[in-house]
Amino acid sequence: MLLEKKEYTESYSTEMYFFKDINYRVIDNFQASELSLLEGEKANGYTPLTKTPKVINVDNLNEQIAVIDKIIAEEYYNNWSRIVGDIVSNYQGITNITNQIGETEREKKKFLIESVQYMGLDLPTLQQKRQILVGLLGGNSRNIALNDLGLLSSGYVYTTIKPVEKTLSESILPYINTTFLKTVGKVDQESEGVLKVVNNDHIYVAFSIPANKAVMGEDEVVSLKTELMGTADSGIDQSYYDFLIKRVDQLYYYPKLRFEYGNKVYSGYFVNVSKEGDQKIIVLMLKDYVNDFSEVVIGKSEVYIQDYSAFEIPKSAVYKKDDETMIDTVTKGYFSDSLPVVVEKYNKGNAVLKSVDNPSLSSGTRISIFP
Repeated sequence: MLLEKKEYTESYSTEMYFFKDINYRVIDNFQASELSLLEGEKANGYTPLTKTPKVINVDNLNEQIAVIDKIIAEEYYNNWSRIVGDIVSNYQGITNITNQIGETEREKKKFLIESVQYMGLDLPTLQQKRQILVGLLGGNSRNIALNDLGLLSSGYVYTTIKPVEKTLSESILPYINTTFLKTVGKVDQESEGVLKVVNNDHIYVAFSIPANKAVMGEDEVVSLKTELMGTADSGIDQSYYDFLIKRVDQLYYYPKLRFEYGNKVYSGYFVNVSKEGDQKIIVLMLKDYVNDFSEVVIGKSEVYIQDYSAFEIPKSAVYKKDDETMIDTVTKGYFSDSLPVVVEKYNKGNAVLKSVDNPSLSSGTRISIFP
């Protein structure tokens, strides 16, 4: 038979969770019509975002200060995983934050959601964040620009945010588990009016998959993480994700995974994998088409867990010789030469040979299928 190279893909349908670097402020008497640019447009730190000066909502600033005070008082900063555990405990089986009985229960949930944005910060940084908020108090009209509000220095600007979106902040990503992913969809998804900025540089995406399903590039990712950080343990994930944001040059060594979303195919850098019982969590970093996902929080996707060019030949063409896997190539119609090959997998009576692992093979090569 003549060899023919083809694209070999195996997809897995899953729920994707989009973890973004997001900042937000509540502005008095603010609505979308008062934005000085189009919603979703990119702004820099100095761009006036409203047509006239506005007042930052004092009640919300005090609420944020109280959140930081509680984080410090209860020493969450010494064990940020407690936030994840508390979110799971408070939202399992619950569908809406606004209809819970008991004010204390509502307050607890609100604290948990608002605390996510501060996860990963140490005590001095928390105190610094508190001082920024204190500096914004006063109830006076001011220029509404990212730098003046202590927000991200650039990003896509919007006028609403959902509690579930606050919960899926990039800051919680190093601490997540499969139970959290199953639970977070229960957090309230009703939009509230704020001034929101989404980092335009990157988005992290996570999804869970059965641990026994092979995902292309897994071993490579573990090896790269170990090389960069000294370990592949999840305990260093916060430093690891921060490192990847700063050291873009390292990303290009990582494998890519393609996925289908909204009738389009995207690709992301496959940067982390962690196993938990019979499941594992895969983490991608998106650097392209970030604006396509700046408002996406949770969505169904088809992930190409196997995706490569390969030659598929009958299993009968493959044989063992001196512990090597071989096939016979045919030249001039009748001469056969033994050639060692690497078989990626056997599938329904065929052997799949990755082209990258078998550089001696090419389309048009003639092989014997009954050696």
